[in-house]
Amino acid sequence: MKKLTFLFLITMITSCQDTKSENSNYQKINPKKLTPGSIVHKSLSKEQLQKIKKIHKAFTEVYPISLDETITNFKRDQNPDNEIEIWSAMKEAYEKFALKNNREDQLQKRKEAFKLVLMRSMMSEEETIRMFDLKILTKSEVDKILDSYLLSKKPIKIETH
Repeated sequence: MKKLTFLFLITMITSCQDTKSENSNYQKINPKKLTPGSIVHKSLSKEQLQKIKKIHKAFTEVYPISLDETITNFKRDQNPDNEIEIWSAMKEAYEKFALKNNREDQLQKRKEAFKLVLMRSMMSEEETIRMFDLKILTKSEVDKILDSYLLSKKPIKIETH
C-alpha cells in the first residue's frame, strides 16, 4: 500500500506538468494503472546501501516507509546510482531546511519541504515554483530550499508493456 501511495504521489506531481510543449513526449497517466516494476538488481553494493540508509534516515518522518522497502525500491531502478544521486540531492536540500525547522510543531512545514524537493527533482525550478501548492512554507523558504537543490530535473520514466 505504501508503494502505491508513493507511486500515486509521484504521478500526481508529474501529472501537474504542462505536457503540451512542442517537443514533449510526456503524458498524464492514471495512477491506478501503475504497478511497481520488478526487481532489477538482486543486491546493491555496500556503498550504495550506506547512501540509501542516509537517505532513508533523512526522510523517515516525512516519508515513513521501512528501510527494507526503501532498499527494494532502489533495486527496482535500472540505474540505482543515478536514483541515489537524485535522492541524495533531495536529502541535502531538505536537511538544510529541516535542521533550522526541527521543532515538533514544524512537522507539516518539513512535509511540505519534502514535497517541494520531490517536485524539484522532476522538473525545473521555474516549473516547480509555478506548480507547487504553497500552504505553509513562505516564498522565502521555498527560494532557500530550491537554491539548495543542485541537480537539474530528471522526469520519471514509466515503461509501458
